[in-house]
Amino acid sequence: MRFTASTVVSFLTALSSAAPAVLEPRQGGEYYAVGNQYSSGGCLASSLIFADPIYVKNGCVALNRFGTSPSIVSYTLIGENAGCSVKLYTDDTCTSPAFSAPVGGCVQGGSPFHEIFG
Repeated sequence: MRFTASTVVSFLTALSSAAPAVLEPRQGGEYYAVGNQYSSGGCLASSLIFADPIYVKNGCVALNRFGTSPSIVSYTLIGENAGCSVKLYTDDTCTSPAFSAPVGGCVQGGSPFHEIFG
């Protein structure tokens, strides 16, 4: 099948006008920080659960949001937006002693982490 140049230009013009003017990020918005969750101490690659974004700023949220992951024993913060900081908690209400998570550092507590405050 052969197309003329004007047919291709018309097709591309129609395609570009059908696209939305503004693309929105998936999952409802931007993230503030991203970290790796691990099922054992030491932030070892062999125990990596997955990397997980933090979508809530100035709020306490569950690290295991869906209840399907193994216990999160250690955590490495990969990156955070300017002005943000991340703290990890071993309870469900962010009232236990906080463990600060510096970018690139491995954090582990005396028991598994449940919540994160971004």
